[in-house]
Amino acid sequence: MKNIKSILTNSISIIIGILIYVFLSQNFFSYSVNVAGTSTTGAQTGYQLIRQLFEGGDSTMTSTCMVVSLFIISIFAGLVIICSIYNLLTNLNVIKINNEKLNKGINITNIVLAGLVAIFAIIAISCTAGYLNNGLDMSIATTATESLTQMGMTVTPEYVLQNLMTNYNANIGWANITNLVLSIVLICPVVLSYVFDRKDR
Repeated sequence: MKNIKSILTNSISIIIGILIYVFLSQNFFSYSVNVAGTSTTGAQTGYQLIRQLFEGGDSTMTSTCMVVSLFIISIFAGLVIICSIYNLLTNLNVIKINNEKLNKGINITNIVLAGLVAIFAIIAISCTAGYLNNGLDMSIATTATESLTQMGMTVTPEYVLQNLMTNYNANIGWANITNLVLSIVLICPVVLSYVFDRKDR
C-alpha cells in the first residue's frame, strides 16, 4: 500500500458520491395548496425532477436550470466516484500504472469535478428556491385548470391562481439541503487525496 491517508480520503470520496445518488431519490421539495376548496399536497424527488428534463416538464427558466443542474450533478458525481476508485485501486496496488502524468491528471480532474458538483448543487438549490417562490404555483394552477375544464368550468390558469388557489405553501426538501452539504464537503477528501499522493511521491 502506498498511502493509508490517500486510501482513506478516496474511500470517503466514494462514499460521499454514493450518498449524493441516494439522496437524489428523496424529496427535493414539497408543497401543499387548496384549489377550489380541495386540498392538494405533493413532493418531488431529485430523480423525478431529472426525468422532467426528458419529458418536457415545466418551461420556466428556474425549473429548467434546476433540473439541468441536478442532471449534471448526477453525471459529475459518478465521474468523481470513478476517479476515486481508480486512485484507491492504485494506492492498493491493484492497478499498477507508474505514469505520473496520468495519475496527476486524474487527481486534478477529480478536484475539478468535485468543485463542479458543489457549484451545480448551489445552482440547483438556488433555482429550487426561486421555482418554489415563483413558478410552481403557476404549474399547479395550470394542472388545476385542465381538471376544472374537464368538469365543465371555463377558467384560465391566471384566474385559478388569483381566485381559486389558497394556502399555497412550498418548502425545500431536506435531501436537497443534504446534497448541497455533501457536495461542498466532497471537495475536502478529493483535495486531500491529491495532497497526500503528492507527498507520497
